[in-house]
Parts: sequence; C-alpha cells; structure tokens
Amino acid sequence: MRYLLLIPLLALSFSLSAQCRKFAKENCKESLQNYIPSGQSNTAELKPGERYQFMVTFYKGQHYRVVTCSDPKLGNLQFTIRNAKRQLYYDNEGNENRTFDFKVASTQQLVISLLIPKSAEANSDELMGCVSAIVGFRL
Repeated sequence: MRYLLLIPLLALSFSLSAQCRKFAKENCKESLQNYIPSGQSNTAELKPGERYQFMVTFYKGQHYRVVTCSDPKLGNLQFTIRNAKRQLYYDNEGNENRTFDFKVASTQQLVISLLIPKSAEANSDELMGCVSAIVGFRL
C-alpha cells in the first residue's frame, strides 16, 4: 500500500523537474550567446531562503560563461562560485548580474550556489519557482 502512494509522488517530482528544465531552455540558454552549452546545467525548484548547490568541472585554458536565471516572481537570484576549499571566486550579491565569464588556469571543480533571498512578503513560504544555471564554453 505504501508503494502505491509513492508512485504519484515520483510522477509529480519528475513533472516539476521537467518544467524547470523547460524553463531553463526558454529563459537562460539565449544568454549564452556565442558560448557552447557544455551540458552542465542544473535546475531546481526553490522558495525564498533556500539554496541549491552543485559541482562542475572546469578545464584548464577554457573560457567559460555561467548563466543563471530564476522565475521572476522569486525576485533577485544570488549566485556564488567557490573552489573546493570554499574560497570565493565570484558573488553577484548587490547587483543583478546574471552571468559570469572567466578562464581557468588549471582544471578544477568549482561549487556553484544559487540562493533565493528570504522575502519580506507574508506568503513567501508558499512561493516557489524554478532556478537554473547553465555552463557554456568557448574554444
């Protein structure tokens, strides 16, 4: 009986995940411009005050662009890029910049964090929306 209840929950989670992937393709991908999508894109559904983190491998000598976007109803999206030792490389806090271009000197894994700041609205706990980060490279 318990397993019968899990099936609808799994179907709902796959549906939400697919909706966020579609959101990313429609709203973020064009910001890559002349960068080639690396296939390293991540999406999540968040509410204000929540954070989503993931690791991406960046290769020596490559030029990269990280593009972020979020559902407009969530407000400004803060994103950071840190190395594996948690040293900060980039933080867009205080500005609305949704992209970051850089070149890595050595192959390394970096942690990208997406944060929806806590909203002052009374219903912010019920508010949810998609956030996404897409990584592109240039030869």
